[in-house]
Amino acid sequence: MLDTQLHFVNGIVILLAAAIPIYLTIKLNNNLRKLTAILSIFILIHAVYCWLDYFGFDFLSDGIFEPLSAAALLFFGISYYGVTKKKSNVKKVVAIWTPITFIPLLDSFTIILLLAALGIFVWLAAKSKDIRNFQFQISIYIIIWVLGQVAGSLQDNGTILLSPVQGDIGLEIHVVSLVFFSIMVWLRFYFSQRSLWLSVS
Repeated sequence: MLDTQLHFVNGIVILLAAAIPIYLTIKLNNNLRKLTAILSIFILIHAVYCWLDYFGFDFLSDGIFEPLSAAALLFFGISYYGVTKKKSNVKKVVAIWTPITFIPLLDSFTIILLLAALGIFVWLAAKSKDIRNFQFQISIYIIIWVLGQVAGSLQDNGTILLSPVQGDIGLEIHVVSLVFFSIMVWLRFYFSQRSLWLSVS
């Protein structure tokens, strides 16, 4: 598949994933509304990154919107952690602030942000001890995204040599991560609505 087609698939898949958190942001209230709003912002920033890639604006997509989306994901992880701490009545900790205006335009910084977000979600998943929970599933998504970033960087600097037929391995892995994320969001929404309908009937 050509790179432009992969960028197009990325753009469509991420917009499909955005529908659920945007709907929940409108429908919910309190802390859940705040969390779904932050998740929606992350997805929409990532959608802008994908579409800018599709239209060939590489500097804006890779240099600004990709690290910005990783920072938004990290902020979502921090906010998610804050809400779970409040629920468990544990002493409130000082929130970590990511100064987005000082984000350097480097792939390595995107990976650092993703690894920080991954650390939060893996820790939360380990605490809950349930592989069916949201924290575990989003950890899988971030791991796939990080693998795509690393593979893309290694291919760009010549460490990994692939034939032209194989294309951009980082981009292909990124498509897999977004498909996984979209399916995860839609399935979680479906099963939550199904259990709600069953409890009402």
